[in-house]
Amino acid sequence: MIRIISTKIKGRLVSALTDDFDIKEFKISESTDGEVSFNIGDIVVGRVENIVKNINACFVEIFPGIQAYLPLTPDMKIIYVNGKPGGTPVIDDLILVQIAKLPTKTKSYSLTTDFTFIGKYAVLKPNLDKIHLSSKYREEADFTEIKSRFMSVGEKFATETGAGGVIRKSALNLSDKELEDTLYDLYVKFVSIINRGKHGVKYERIFKEIPEHLSLIRDNCEKIEKIMTDDEETYNEYKEYLKEFSEKDIKKLFFYKDEMMSLSALYSINTTLEKALSKRVWLKSGAYIVIEYTEALTIIDVNSGKAITGKSTNTETFMKINLEAAREIADQLRLRNLSGIIIVDFIEIPKSRGKELINAMEDFLKEDSTKSNVADITKLGLMELTRRRTGKPIYEILIDNSTKMC
Repeated sequence: MIRIISTKIKGRLVSALTDDFDIKEFKISESTDGEVSFNIGDIVVGRVENIVKNINACFVEIFPGIQAYLPLTPDMKIIYVNGKPGGTPVIDDLILVQIAKLPTKTKSYSLTTDFTFIGKYAVLKPNLDKIHLSSKYREEADFTEIKSRFMSVGEKFATETGAGGVIRKSALNLSDKELEDTLYDLYVKFVSIINRGKHGVKYERIFKEIPEHLSLIRDNCEKIEKIMTDDEETYNEYKEYLKEFSEKDIKKLFFYKDEMMSLSALYSINTTLEKALSKRVWLKSGAYIVIEYTEALTIIDVNSGKAITGKSTNTETFMKINLEAAREIADQLRLRNLSGIIIVDFIEIPKSRGKELINAMEDFLKEDSTKSNVADITKLGLMELTRRRTGKPIYEILIDNSTKMC
Protein backbone atom coordinates (compact mmCIF):
# COMPACT_ATOMS: atom_id res chain seq x y z
CA MET A 1 0.00 0.00 0.00
CA ILE A 2 1.41 3.37 -1.08
CA ARG A 3 0.96 6.03 1.61
CA ILE A 4 2.03 9.59 2.35
CA ILE A 5 2.94 10.17 5.98
CA SER A 6 3.45 13.72 7.30
CA THR A 7 4.50 14.75 10.78
CA LYS A 8 6.37 17.59 12.44
CA ILE A 9 9.74 16.93 14.01
CA LYS A 10 11.43 19.78 15.87
CA GLY A 11 9.26 22.31 14.10
CA ARG A 12 9.82 20.98 10.58
CA LEU A 13 7.32 19.15 8.43
CA VAL A 14 8.67 15.76 7.37
CA SER A 15 6.69 13.96 4.67
CA ALA A 16 7.46 10.44 3.53
CA LEU A 17 6.25 8.34 0.62
CA THR A 18 5.98 4.77 1.87
CA ASP A 19 5.30 1.34 0.45
CA ASP A 20 3.54 -0.22 3.43
CA PHE A 21 6.06 0.65 6.18
CA ASP A 22 9.09 0.97 3.90
CA ILE A 23 9.99 4.64 3.35
CA LYS A 24 10.91 5.35 -0.28
CA GLU A 25 11.49 9.10 -0.25
CA PHE A 26 11.37 12.15 2.00
CA LYS A 27 10.29 15.74 1.54
CA ILE A 28 11.53 17.94 4.39
CA SER A 29 10.66 21.58 4.91
CA GLU A 30 13.65 23.85 5.37
CA SER A 31 14.10 26.29 8.22
CA THR A 32 14.38 29.71 6.58
CA ASP A 33 14.52 31.76 9.80
CA GLY A 34 12.17 34.30 8.25
CA GLU A 35 14.26 34.71 5.10
CA VAL A 36 12.62 34.81 1.66
CA SER A 37 12.87 31.50 -0.18
CA PHE A 38 11.59 30.17 -3.49
CA ASN A 39 10.35 26.82 -4.79
CA ILE A 40 11.37 25.23 -8.06
CA GLY A 41 8.72 26.40 -10.54
CA ASP A 42 8.04 29.82 -9.00
CA ILE A 43 7.80 32.64 -11.57
CA VAL A 44 9.20 36.02 -10.57
CA VAL A 45 9.64 39.48 -12.07
CA GLY A 46 13.41 39.83 -11.93
CA ARG A 47 15.75 42.72 -12.67
CA VAL A 48 18.78 42.11 -14.88
CA GLU A 49 21.65 43.17 -12.65
CA ASN A 50 24.70 42.12 -14.63
CA ILE A 51 25.55 40.54 -17.98
CA VAL A 52 28.65 38.35 -18.31
CA LYS A 53 29.33 37.89 -22.00
CA ASN A 54 32.25 35.48 -21.71
CA ILE A 55 30.01 32.83 -20.08
CA ASN A 56 26.86 33.77 -22.04
CA ALA A 57 24.85 34.46 -18.91
CA CYS A 58 23.34 37.20 -16.85
CA PHE A 59 22.59 37.60 -13.17
CA VAL A 60 19.04 38.52 -12.27
CA GLU A 61 17.97 39.98 -8.94
CA ILE A 62 14.78 38.18 -7.89
CA PHE A 63 14.59 39.80 -4.45
CA PRO A 64 16.71 42.50 -2.81
CA GLY A 65 20.08 40.87 -2.15
CA ILE A 66 19.26 37.60 -4.00
CA GLN A 67 20.97 37.26 -7.38
CA ALA A 68 20.25 34.24 -9.56
CA TYR A 69 21.99 32.80 -12.61
CA LEU A 70 20.30 32.84 -16.02
CA PRO A 71 22.14 31.28 -19.02
CA LEU A 72 21.70 33.13 -22.31
CA THR A 73 21.26 31.38 -25.64
CA PRO A 74 20.69 32.87 -29.12
CA ASP A 75 17.24 31.32 -29.56
CA MET A 76 15.85 31.82 -26.05
CA LYS A 77 12.48 33.54 -25.63
CA ILE A 78 12.36 36.32 -23.06
CA ILE A 79 9.18 37.99 -21.81
CA TYR A 80 9.88 41.58 -20.82
CA VAL A 81 7.83 43.41 -18.23
CA ASN A 82 8.94 46.93 -19.12
CA GLY A 83 7.28 46.94 -22.55
CA LYS A 84 10.37 45.93 -24.47
CA PRO A 85 9.26 43.95 -27.55
CA GLY A 86 12.22 41.55 -27.59
CA GLY A 87 15.92 41.35 -28.29
CA THR A 88 18.90 40.92 -25.98
CA PRO A 89 18.45 41.83 -22.30
CA VAL A 90 20.34 44.80 -20.86
CA ILE A 91 20.98 45.89 -17.30
CA ASP A 92 17.84 47.02 -15.43
CA ASP A 93 15.46 45.19 -17.79
CA LEU A 94 12.56 43.57 -15.95
CA ILE A 95 11.94 40.03 -17.19
CA LEU A 96 9.84 37.02 -16.22
CA VAL A 97 11.96 34.13 -14.94
CA GLN A 98 11.19 30.72 -13.45
CA ILE A 99 13.18 29.06 -10.67
CA ALA A 100 14.93 26.05 -12.27
CA LYS A 101 17.31 24.98 -9.48
CA LEU A 102 17.53 25.73 -5.79
CA PRO A 103 20.73 27.17 -4.32
CA THR A 104 23.52 24.97 -2.99
CA LYS A 105 26.29 25.79 -0.53
CA THR A 106 28.34 27.38 -3.32
CA LYS A 107 25.76 28.41 -5.95
CA SER A 108 22.72 30.65 -6.02
CA TYR A 109 19.38 29.93 -7.66
CA SER A 110 19.38 28.99 -11.36
CA LEU A 111 16.72 30.45 -13.61
CA THR A 112 15.08 29.70 -16.94
CA THR A 113 12.75 31.47 -19.37
CA ASP A 114 11.65 28.11 -20.79
CA PHE A 115 8.58 27.90 -18.57
CA THR A 116 7.14 24.62 -17.30
CA PHE A 117 3.74 24.08 -15.67
CA ILE A 118 3.15 20.75 -13.97
CA GLY A 119 -0.35 19.35 -13.74
CA LYS A 120 -1.85 16.10 -12.51
CA TYR A 121 -1.94 14.50 -15.95
CA ALA A 122 0.37 16.62 -18.11
CA VAL A 123 3.33 18.98 -18.09
CA LEU A 124 2.93 22.10 -20.23
CA LYS A 125 6.02 23.58 -21.90
CA PRO A 126 4.82 26.65 -23.83
CA ASN A 127 8.12 27.08 -25.70
CA LEU A 128 7.94 23.53 -27.02
CA ASP A 129 5.83 23.11 -30.15
CA LYS A 130 5.09 19.41 -29.77
CA ILE A 131 3.40 17.06 -27.30
CA HIS A 132 5.40 14.01 -26.15
CA LEU A 133 4.46 10.91 -24.20
CA SER A 134 6.18 10.07 -20.94
CA SER A 135 8.80 7.36 -21.54
CA LYS A 136 7.04 5.27 -18.88
CA TYR A 137 4.28 4.47 -21.39
CA ARG A 138 6.73 2.15 -23.17
CA GLU A 139 6.14 -0.33 -20.36
CA GLU A 140 2.51 -0.75 -21.48
CA ALA A 141 1.64 -3.74 -23.68
CA ASP A 142 -0.60 -1.59 -25.91
CA PHE A 143 1.94 1.26 -26.18
CA THR A 144 1.43 1.71 -29.94
CA GLU A 145 -2.33 2.13 -29.54
CA ILE A 146 -1.94 4.53 -26.61
CA LYS A 147 0.62 6.60 -28.51
CA SER A 148 -1.60 6.86 -31.58
CA ARG A 149 -4.63 7.97 -29.55
CA PHE A 150 -2.83 10.46 -27.29
CA MET A 151 -0.69 11.89 -30.06
CA SER A 152 -3.82 12.67 -32.06
CA VAL A 153 -5.09 14.79 -29.18
CA GLY A 154 -1.65 16.27 -28.57
CA GLU A 155 -1.02 17.27 -32.18
CA LYS A 156 -4.37 19.05 -32.37
CA PHE A 157 -3.58 20.94 -29.17
CA ALA A 158 -0.06 21.90 -30.33
CA THR A 159 -1.37 23.12 -33.69
CA GLU A 160 -4.05 25.30 -32.11
CA THR A 161 -1.96 26.80 -29.29
CA GLY A 162 1.65 26.58 -30.48
CA ALA A 163 2.55 25.02 -27.12
CA GLY A 164 3.84 21.59 -26.25
CA GLY A 165 4.64 19.42 -23.27
CA VAL A 166 4.52 15.89 -21.92
CA ILE A 167 1.56 13.61 -21.19
CA ARG A 168 2.23 11.98 -17.83
CA LYS A 169 1.74 8.29 -17.06
CA SER A 170 -1.10 9.22 -14.69
CA ALA A 171 -3.20 10.16 -17.75
CA LEU A 172 -3.31 6.53 -18.89
CA ASN A 173 -7.00 6.02 -18.14
CA LEU A 174 -8.24 9.41 -19.38
CA SER A 175 -10.61 9.68 -22.30
CA ASP A 176 -9.60 11.81 -25.27
CA LYS A 177 -11.94 14.58 -24.09
CA GLU A 178 -10.53 14.51 -20.54
CA LEU A 179 -6.97 14.70 -21.85
CA GLU A 180 -7.88 17.56 -24.17
CA ASP A 181 -9.52 19.46 -21.29
CA THR A 182 -6.43 18.90 -19.13
CA LEU A 183 -4.09 20.34 -21.75
CA TYR A 184 -6.27 23.38 -22.42
CA ASP A 185 -6.75 24.05 -18.69
CA LEU A 186 -2.98 24.19 -18.26
CA TYR A 187 -2.64 26.45 -21.28
CA VAL A 188 -5.29 28.88 -20.00
CA LYS A 189 -3.47 28.95 -16.67
CA PHE A 190 -0.19 29.76 -18.45
CA VAL A 191 -1.73 32.59 -20.51
CA SER A 192 -3.33 34.09 -17.40
CA ILE A 193 -0.06 34.01 -15.44
CA ILE A 194 2.01 35.49 -18.25
CA ASN A 195 -0.51 38.27 -18.94
CA ARG A 196 -0.48 39.16 -15.26
CA GLY A 197 3.31 39.01 -15.24
CA LYS A 198 3.65 41.47 -18.11
CA HIS A 199 2.11 44.10 -15.84
CA GLY A 200 3.98 43.00 -12.73
CA VAL A 201 6.38 44.99 -10.58
CA LYS A 202 9.98 44.29 -9.66
CA TYR A 203 10.47 41.21 -7.43
CA GLU A 204 6.79 40.24 -7.65
CA ARG A 205 6.19 36.52 -7.43
CA ILE A 206 3.70 36.01 -10.25
CA PHE A 207 3.26 32.29 -9.71
CA LYS A 208 4.00 30.23 -6.60
CA GLU A 209 4.53 26.51 -7.15
CA ILE A 210 3.13 24.13 -4.56
CA PRO A 211 5.52 23.08 -1.76
CA GLU A 212 7.26 19.72 -1.95
CA HIS A 213 4.98 17.88 0.48
CA LEU A 214 2.00 18.68 -1.77
CA SER A 215 3.97 17.64 -4.86
CA LEU A 216 4.12 14.14 -3.35
CA ILE A 217 0.34 13.98 -3.80
CA ARG A 218 0.37 15.55 -7.27
CA ASP A 219 3.09 13.27 -8.61
CA ASN A 220 1.79 10.03 -7.09
CA CYS A 221 -1.96 10.63 -6.98
CA GLU A 222 -2.96 7.50 -8.90
CA LYS A 223 -0.91 5.18 -6.69
CA ILE A 224 -1.66 6.64 -3.25
CA GLU A 225 -4.09 4.71 -1.10
CA LYS A 226 -3.81 6.68 2.12
CA ILE A 227 -2.56 10.11 3.29
CA MET A 228 -1.95 10.42 7.03
CA THR A 229 -0.80 13.27 9.26
CA ASP A 230 -0.91 14.00 12.97
CA ASP A 231 -0.54 17.76 12.46
CA GLU A 232 -3.81 19.69 12.28
CA GLU A 233 -2.42 22.53 10.15
CA THR A 234 -1.02 20.06 7.61
CA TYR A 235 -4.28 18.09 7.61
CA ASN A 236 -6.24 21.22 6.70
CA GLU A 237 -3.69 22.15 4.04
CA TYR A 238 -3.95 18.70 2.46
CA LYS A 239 -7.75 18.88 2.59
CA GLU A 240 -7.88 22.26 0.84
CA TYR A 241 -5.39 21.12 -1.80
CA LEU A 242 -7.32 17.91 -2.53
CA LYS A 243 -10.59 19.87 -2.87
CA GLU A 244 -9.04 21.79 -5.74
CA PHE A 245 -6.71 19.17 -7.17
CA SER A 246 -8.63 15.89 -6.86
CA GLU A 247 -11.76 16.05 -4.72
CA LYS A 248 -12.49 12.35 -5.12
CA ASP A 249 -9.28 11.58 -3.22
CA ILE A 250 -10.27 13.43 -0.02
CA LYS A 251 -11.51 10.08 1.30
CA LYS A 252 -7.87 8.94 1.37
CA LEU A 253 -6.95 11.63 3.93
CA PHE A 254 -6.81 10.63 7.60
CA PHE A 255 -5.92 12.46 10.79
CA TYR A 256 -3.77 10.21 12.99
CA LYS A 257 -4.28 10.34 16.73
CA ASP A 258 -2.86 7.68 19.03
CA GLU A 259 -1.49 8.54 22.47
CA MET A 260 0.26 5.16 22.71
CA MET A 261 2.42 5.52 19.60
CA SER A 262 3.31 8.59 17.55
CA LEU A 263 3.06 8.58 13.76
CA SER A 264 6.82 9.10 13.58
CA ALA A 265 7.46 6.02 15.73
CA LEU A 266 4.91 3.91 13.85
CA TYR A 267 6.76 4.46 10.57
CA SER A 268 10.28 4.63 12.06
CA ILE A 269 10.82 8.06 10.51
CA ASN A 270 13.66 9.14 12.83
CA THR A 271 15.44 5.82 12.43
CA THR A 272 15.19 6.00 8.63
CA LEU A 273 16.45 9.60 8.64
CA GLU A 274 19.48 8.57 10.69
CA LYS A 275 20.24 5.76 8.24
CA ALA A 276 19.83 8.18 5.32
CA LEU A 277 22.58 10.35 6.83
CA SER A 278 24.98 7.46 7.43
CA LYS A 279 27.96 6.99 5.10
CA ARG A 280 27.77 3.20 5.32
CA VAL A 281 24.76 1.12 4.29
CA TRP A 282 24.79 -2.60 5.05
CA LEU A 283 23.28 -5.13 2.63
CA LYS A 284 21.54 -8.35 3.65
CA SER A 285 24.38 -10.45 2.24
CA GLY A 286 26.90 -8.85 4.60
CA ALA A 287 28.36 -6.60 1.91
CA TYR A 288 28.02 -2.83 2.25
CA ILE A 289 28.18 0.40 0.28
CA VAL A 290 29.90 3.65 1.30
CA ILE A 291 28.44 6.94 0.09
CA GLU A 292 30.74 9.98 -0.06
CA TYR A 293 29.73 13.50 -1.09
CA THR A 294 31.99 16.00 -2.81
CA GLU A 295 31.22 19.40 -4.27
CA ALA A 296 31.32 18.05 -7.84
CA LEU A 297 29.84 14.56 -7.55
CA THR A 298 28.76 11.66 -5.34
CA ILE A 299 31.01 8.60 -5.03
CA ILE A 300 29.62 5.21 -4.02
CA ASP A 301 31.95 2.33 -3.23
CA VAL A 302 30.72 -1.28 -3.10
CA ASN A 303 32.54 -3.51 -0.62
CA SER A 304 32.22 -7.26 -0.15
CA GLY A 305 32.40 -6.97 3.64
CA LYS A 306 31.23 -10.18 5.30
CA ALA A 307 29.63 -11.52 2.12
CA ILE A 308 32.80 -13.28 0.93
CA THR A 309 34.47 -15.88 3.08
CA GLY A 310 37.26 -18.26 2.25
CA LYS A 311 37.60 -18.99 -1.47
CA SER A 312 34.16 -17.85 -2.64
CA THR A 313 35.66 -15.15 -4.84
CA ASN A 314 34.19 -16.29 -8.12
CA THR A 315 32.51 -14.17 -10.77
CA GLU A 316 29.00 -15.29 -9.84
CA THR A 317 29.49 -14.27 -6.20
CA PHE A 318 30.73 -10.84 -7.24
CA MET A 319 27.75 -10.35 -9.57
CA LYS A 320 25.26 -11.28 -6.85
CA ILE A 321 26.82 -8.67 -4.57
CA ASN A 322 26.89 -6.07 -7.34
CA LEU A 323 23.23 -6.67 -8.25
CA GLU A 324 22.21 -6.45 -4.59
CA ALA A 325 24.24 -3.24 -4.28
CA ALA A 326 22.67 -1.78 -7.44
CA ARG A 327 19.20 -2.33 -5.96
CA GLU A 328 20.22 -0.56 -2.74
CA ILE A 329 22.00 2.29 -4.57
CA ALA A 330 18.86 3.06 -6.59
CA ASP A 331 16.86 3.15 -3.34
CA GLN A 332 19.42 5.37 -1.60
CA LEU A 333 19.55 7.90 -4.45
CA ARG A 334 15.81 8.35 -4.12
CA LEU A 335 15.70 8.28 -0.31
CA ARG A 336 18.56 10.78 0.09
CA ASN A 337 17.53 12.82 -2.99
CA LEU A 338 21.04 12.68 -4.45
CA SER A 339 21.53 14.27 -7.85
CA GLY A 340 24.08 15.34 -10.44
CA ILE A 341 26.96 13.04 -11.34
CA ILE A 342 27.20 9.77 -9.41
CA ILE A 343 30.16 7.39 -9.76
CA VAL A 344 29.79 3.80 -8.51
CA ASP A 345 32.80 1.58 -7.92
CA PHE A 346 31.41 -1.95 -8.04
CA ILE A 347 33.38 -5.09 -7.19
CA GLU A 348 35.19 -6.57 -10.21
CA ILE A 349 32.89 -6.42 -13.24
CA PRO A 350 33.77 -8.87 -16.03
CA LYS A 351 33.34 -7.29 -19.47
CA SER A 352 30.85 -10.01 -20.35
CA ARG A 353 28.58 -9.02 -17.42
CA GLY A 354 28.78 -5.23 -17.67
CA LYS A 355 25.65 -4.89 -19.79
CA GLU A 356 23.71 -7.08 -17.37
CA LEU A 357 24.59 -4.78 -14.50
CA ILE A 358 23.70 -1.65 -16.49
CA ASN A 359 20.30 -3.13 -17.45
CA ALA A 360 19.60 -4.06 -13.83
CA MET A 361 20.47 -0.57 -12.59
CA GLU A 362 18.24 1.01 -15.24
CA ASP A 363 15.34 -1.22 -14.17
CA PHE A 364 15.81 -0.33 -10.50
CA LEU A 365 15.92 3.40 -11.29
CA LYS A 366 12.59 3.24 -13.17
CA GLU A 367 10.77 3.06 -9.83
CA ASP A 368 11.98 6.60 -9.10
CA SER A 369 9.83 9.44 -10.51
CA THR A 370 12.95 11.61 -10.82
CA LYS A 371 14.72 10.99 -14.10
CA SER A 372 18.09 9.21 -13.96
CA ASN A 373 20.43 8.05 -16.69
CA VAL A 374 23.08 5.32 -16.64
CA ALA A 375 25.85 6.52 -18.95
CA ASP A 376 28.26 3.58 -19.09
CA ILE A 377 30.89 1.54 -17.29
CA THR A 378 34.36 2.99 -17.82
CA LYS A 379 37.54 1.05 -18.62
CA LEU A 380 38.38 1.28 -14.92
CA GLY A 381 35.13 -0.48 -14.03
CA LEU A 382 33.32 2.59 -12.70
CA MET A 383 29.63 3.05 -13.46
CA GLU A 384 28.68 6.62 -14.39
CA LEU A 385 25.14 7.82 -13.88
CA THR A 386 23.25 11.06 -13.40
CA ARG A 387 20.06 12.02 -11.58
CA ARG A 388 18.09 15.21 -12.14
CA ARG A 389 18.23 17.72 -9.31
CA THR A 390 14.87 18.30 -7.60
CA GLY A 391 15.53 20.21 -4.42
CA LYS A 392 18.31 19.75 -1.91
CA PRO A 393 19.63 16.37 -0.75
CA ILE A 394 18.74 15.36 2.79
CA TYR A 395 22.29 15.83 4.11
CA GLU A 396 22.30 19.50 2.99
CA ILE A 397 18.98 20.15 4.75
CA LEU A 398 19.79 18.33 7.98
CA ILE A 399 23.54 18.06 8.59
CA ASP A 400 24.46 21.48 7.20
CA ASN A 401 21.70 23.18 9.16
CA SER A 402 22.34 24.51 12.63
CA THR A 403 19.34 22.62 13.99
CA LYS A 404 19.73 18.88 13.51
CA MET A 405 16.58 16.80 13.65
CA CYS A 406 18.00 13.41 14.45
